[in-house]
Formats: sequence, structure tokens, C-alpha cells
Amino acid sequence: MPHDPTHRLLREMRLLRLYAGALTLAFIAVLLTAFKAPDPHFQRLSVERLDIVDADGATRVVLANQQRFPPPMLNGETFKRAVTPAGLVFYDRKGNEVGGLALTDVEAGKVSALAFDNPNMDAIGLMTRIGADGEPISSGLQINQAVPSHVKVLDAAKQATRRIAVQNQHNDAEILLADARGKDRIRLRVDRTGDARIEVLDADGRVVFSAPEAAARTP
Repeated sequence: MPHDPTHRLLREMRLLRLYAGALTLAFIAVLLTAFKAPDPHFQRLSVERLDIVDADGATRVVLANQQRFPPPMLNGETFKRAVTPAGLVFYDRKGNEVGGLALTDVEAGKVSALAFDNPNMDAIGLMTRIGADGEPISSGLQINQAVPSHVKVLDAAKQATRRIAVQNQHNDAEILLADARGKDRIRLRVDRTGDARIEVLDADGRVVFSAPEAAARTP
């Protein structure tokens, strides 16, 4: 008795479905095995940007090249950088930038800076500057006066004043202490020739005390 062609076709279709299902399960098993490989090790990882996030997905650290370096963000508002560097950006849990490492290389020279921020402006920074000719210009530590957190970023930048600086500028070593207006009031300096002096200045910038006295002068 000849076989029913319809019955034969249905049987072959069932076999094909079983075969396809088996292949799919095998493929999924391979993928799961690959993704669950214990302790993967990479000798080198080449990326243009790397975001480090919390378990809830909040970005806390960004490592990026110049082209993918993120703009500063504070209280949900994005601002434009004067110069876009490569480096690191640190964020709090609300997404506000709270510091970073910036490496800038432009025709005018190179600047490398490590900074930590107050809520609306830079708080403290380490910086080196190299001129367009490749010669070092300055390196130092700067601590700024804090501006109340309710002041907007652009207004805070106008009110920003340096209170403390420890720097080597053109090989003159200095410690500068300023008042709330940013005016230097005490200067401790050893210049490039080896001369050392301490100066106390009034609010108008006049030297009112100097040691040794021979160093007293009006700036």
C-alpha cells in the first residue's frame, strides 16, 4: 500500500522542528557558558570611553579620550568646557561632577590637572603647565574659597577666589596666602637666584612687613 504523501510531509516537518529546537538549545548553552566563564582576564583593553557605574546604573567615573570626554554637569544642567581634555571625571550619586583628572594638549601648551570640587566650583587642584616651546612654566597646588552652594555655577565662577597657593612658577618657589577678596596678604618666597624673603601685605597690596628688611618693596 503506498504511503500517504501528506502524512510523510507532516512527519518530516516535525523532525525539522525538533532538529531546529535542538540546535537553538545548543547555541544558547554555548552562549551561557561563554558569559559565565570565571574570572576573565584581559591583558589589554582598547576603548575610547569607559563608564564605571553603580549597581543601580548611576555613573560614578568616566574615563575618556578628548573626543568622547563628557561636558560638566551640575544639578541637571550641562555646561561648556573652555578646552576639552582627555582624562577622568568623578560624579556623585546625583550625576554632578565632583572632580577629575584633565590632560590638555593644544598649540598653546599642555596642562595637566587633578581637581576636586565644591558643589558649584573647583575646591582644590594640582596643576602643571608647559609652554608651547616645551619648557615648564609652573606647577602647584591651589585651594579656593568656598562659595555658598545655593549660588549658581556661572555666578560662583565670578566670585571664585584663590586663598592658598603652593607653587613653583618660572623656578620661583612660593607659598601665597590671600584674603577673602583673593588679594595676597602673605608671601613666602625663595626665588630662582636663591634669595629668600617673607612679606606681609595690606589690603591694597603694599608690603607692610618684610624679612629681611632689605627685601621690602611695593609690588
